[in-house]
Amino acid sequence: MVDSAILYGVLGAIVNGLRVGSLYGLMALGLTLIFRVTKVPNFAYAEYITYGAYAAYLAAVAAGANGVELVIALIAAVIIGAIAALASDELAFKPLWKRGATPLHLLVASIGVGLVLRYSLLAIAASAAGLLEAALPVRSSTLISIGGIVSIETSHLLAMGAATAFAIALHWLFTRTRTGKAMRATASNPVLARVSGINIYAIRRTTWLIGGGLAGFAGFVYAYYYYVNPESGWLMLLWIFAAATMGGFTFYGSIISGVLLGLAEQVISFLANMYLGLSTAYAPVIALVALIIVLMYRPEGVIRLESLSLRRRA
Repeated sequence: MVDSAILYGVLGAIVNGLRVGSLYGLMALGLTLIFRVTKVPNFAYAEYITYGAYAAYLAAVAAGANGVELVIALIAAVIIGAIAALASDELAFKPLWKRGATPLHLLVASIGVGLVLRYSLLAIAASAAGLLEAALPVRSSTLISIGGIVSIETSHLLAMGAATAFAIALHWLFTRTRTGKAMRATASNPVLARVSGINIYAIRRTTWLIGGGLAGFAGFVYAYYYYVNPESGWLMLLWIFAAATMGGFTFYGSIISGVLLGLAEQVISFLANMYLGLSTAYAPVIALVALIIVLMYRPEGVIRLESLSLRRRA
């Protein structure tokens, strides 16, 4: 018979895995959009999340406890994330792309851009009191009991609801709007899209703005759940790329893969700690192993729901 303490622990790990996994999926959405349209494997994407998180914190502090500080923080996070992403493309990626840079060149450039963004923020945070660790003011939330066994805070539904809503919105944008069709055409063949009358530079700017805005929103959610430091986004990069890669760089696939990663990480690390005495600090190994296996055996991704949908519509 299963020990009740272990059962409660596993159920708690599942609930926490859903919350954490939804955050992974949410973070992967902007990366997925940018990669699908521009083909930039952007390691600097994690820094947009960090900038969004810090923008949310500073905006909330500046607004004070006036009842709408979290709304102001959210808006600031989205704007700063979008600006950081667009600036990265305009100053680094687009000039390289115009010169015929390969995806490998762009990947290396993204590492450099990420270093500049990260250590610029670190220099600023180190010179100001209270910025090396920051977190949003969190309002009290209601506990929802699940079968009288485990409880979940209503605030923890934020990442789950946002991830689902944004995945649906991005899928609709990609499949039902003229802008989305132009994005798909630009992703497929930029030269042919330009000859067909599509302003590929406007589409590119739109893509980076939306992708950066999504990263900023993810940064807001991260700052709502955890303390933020200048390396927070960088430390999440493994899970972000794992979720996007396992999901085949599709919107629904990234969300589902992120949730599965979160569940696997929380449940396996709990059981490994319970039975083997392994520290939960080894949890990142789970995402790394999953990413390696996918790249070895299913490099096109495990879950590619949008791709199937687009093929059926074609």
